[in-house]
Amino acid sequence: MVGSGHTLRHGLLLRNLTGRELQIATNGQVTATVVDPHTGDVVGGFAGFQHLPLIIFRVAPGQTGRVPLLIGSASFTPRLGYVIPAGDWGIQATLTLGLHPRDSPRRRTPVLPLTITA
Repeated sequence: MVGSGHTLRHGLLLRNLTGRELQIATNGQVTATVVDPHTGDVVGGFAGFQHLPLIIFRVAPGQTGRVPLLIGSASFTPRLGYVIPAGDWGIQATLTLGLHPRDSPRRRTPVLPLTITA
């Protein structure tokens, strides 16, 4: 839950069901996008500057790890105005799996529920 026009720092739990260590390349956090849960269209997210150091989060096989998650409620679409209005939305994050972000595969999380309050 996040207030309209506000930012929330949360955590994304990742469970490693593979037989090898997961390595998630980040800038210290993963930045979520806000999506319309009915269409899957990206409608908003965090709008601002971020530092870009390379920070790797590791999750051992069979384990669950927490990666910091940044959720913003700025609108990216004119029909919603400057901020995403109160209601039920979704968030989705793209994970970079590997030590070298340019050459690493990317995977998206499923759309997770998000409530935006007034």
